[in-house]
Amino acid sequence: MMAFCLAACGDGNARDTESQQTESEKSKEDLLFLILENDTQEEALGLYSVSSGVEYYYEYGFSTMFKDKYGNYASAAEFTPGRFVTIAPRDKDGYLTEVQLSDKVWEYEKVRRFQINEEKGVFTIADTKYSIRDEVRVFSNGRECAFSDISEDDILTVVGMGKKILSVVVTTGHGTLSLKNTTLFEDSFLQLNNNIFAMITPNLEMEVPEGEYTLKVANDGWGGSTKIEIVRGETTEIDLDTLKGEGKKKGLISFEIDVEEVEVYVDYQKIDHTQPVELTYGLHVLQIEAEGYDTWKKYLSVNSEEATLIIELTEDDSKEEASESEEESEEAKDSEKEEVETEELGTESLETTEI
Repeated sequence: MMAFCLAACGDGNARDTESQQTESEKSKEDLLFLILENDTQEEALGLYSVSSGVEYYYEYGFSTMFKDKYGNYASAAEFTPGRFVTIAPRDKDGYLTEVQLSDKVWEYEKVRRFQINEEKGVFTIADTKYSIRDEVRVFSNGRECAFSDISEDDILTVVGMGKKILSVVVTTGHGTLSLKNTTLFEDSFLQLNNNIFAMITPNLEMEVPEGEYTLKVANDGWGGSTKIEIVRGETTEIDLDTLKGEGKKKGLISFEIDVEEVEVYVDYQKIDHTQPVELTYGLHVLQIEAEGYDTWKKYLSVNSEEATLIIELTEDDSKEEASESEEESEEAKDSEKEEVETEELGTESLETTEI
């Protein structure tokens, strides 16, 4: 598929731990969270609460603000596993309103001189010793691993607080993608193959696993693609002026939806989804509504001449819950009625006995 969608709505529930926003969650903005996962395609963060030891899964969307530790705007792609953040309460739709890199921790990048002694709980960087006696999370290529998986030739990013190590990220197999002349494409998305998406900010730089990629950009009718190679430990610079093309372009988008009776809106205008739709290159808002199903709303980035979107809707559980609640209410009423009738019968029996 040559176009891609980025999630912008859903139930926003915390996976395995909480399903609704609670009063205690509203105070989490002052707590420290370790990023376990950042799915930029589904727009979801897996977070670990340092204070409670509980894992959470949150969705972010259109309005979520990502900030660096100084409070400046940042790309969601910079929020990688192993980094620490604070969060603000979720909005009424269940999305995080703000995620900010914590200024309570330090980060040492490109660490080459290190020694690890798990038995003694000591991590030495250059000539300075740090403690790893408490639980330390280790990541490589976005996944958790063990200290034993780290080799002496690896390059690390180490995160800590005071003399305590909090997380270690193996960055050996990563290079840096650097963009220049970004003005035309800012606030739109770049796509690397089909699994890495990032909002373009001024002169964006981001770490990317080494390998070959197809990079695509599109905005306001302009856009294009190019093959790039990310080399370990090196910076690959891309001039986006070379990708804007000679004129504005359009792509032909077809829809395959698993529900027949639906209403489809692009940029809040209703369309005939049974026919291919011509859309300008760039970012669009796609919304799908159907009776008995949750509203489906996502970003749609058109960056190719032709694409087919295959969409599955989710049944609306709230109506089923409401129905079940009504049934429970009716059952409760019936039960109360039976109790009243039983009490009345008991009274009559007692009176008869007295007679």
